[in-house]
Amino acid sequence: MTKYLNLEEVSLKRGETPFKVARMLTRKECKLFLDFREDNELLLCITEKMIEGNYHLFQVKKGTYPMSLKSQHECVRRLSNTNFDLSGLSFMVVKDEMILKSVDDEDQSVCVVAHTKDVAKLPPPPIHMGGATVTGEFPYAKINFENFVNSEKDLDERIESGKQKPHTCFIKHELRENQKRGDTWKKFIQLANNSVGKNEVTLSGYGKIYLRRVRKNPEKEILYSHEPFDHDKDENIPDGVSLIKRSAFDKAWTKIVQQ
Repeated sequence: MTKYLNLEEVSLKRGETPFKVARMLTRKECKLFLDFREDNELLLCITEKMIEGNYHLFQVKKGTYPMSLKSQHECVRRLSNTNFDLSGLSFMVVKDEMILKSVDDEDQSVCVVAHTKDVAKLPPPPIHMGGATVTGEFPYAKINFENFVNSEKDLDERIESGKQKPHTCFIKHELRENQKRGDTWKKFIQLANNSVGKNEVTLSGYGKIYLRRVRKNPEKEILYSHEPFDHDKDENIPDGVSLIKRSAFDKAWTKIVQQ
């Protein structure tokens, strides 16, 4: 059995937000950990301790380390605001408290995990059936996916009526394929690279579209239109062109998982 479980994956399977799962764990006095995965290079961190008036740099080896108590609280606070940034969180390496210096939003090599035995202590997630909330021991992953993912016919009808944005439809499609949030955003970026506002691409779950990355913030902002366009800034956006930010993408992902 796996010793640790990824917090985001647990929340997805339960049909709950990472914030709710993290809060339930910490309220049960369960620890949260930072997991430096096997594919991760040594990460640069900075210690809490000062030596001769200076902070000292420290390279973290691959492994799983418990967060400090204050960082557990900070992590839960960030998740309550749909903020998945891990930068600045501290963790324990034996008796030394270290601070994670920086982690890019796209970096999936560092994540928050919890002990498998602690996750097993959580109450069964609620099951939504016919508008009512029911609890019980069900294979919850499939049930919750069916709750928030509508049929392809309904999805197409909403797209035609203009009520769904491209990234929302794309997120729902990727969730049906059991994809992760970070990987889905990377696919979105790659499609924008292929399109550059001139080449029509197919956005899964949505249809034909033109995408382009914002030149000054290419990792966090993508422009889209249903017609070719030549614009790569997040200001003075021409008619018919819209902007999708990574923050809006993350909020949409969390909202869909909650439904």
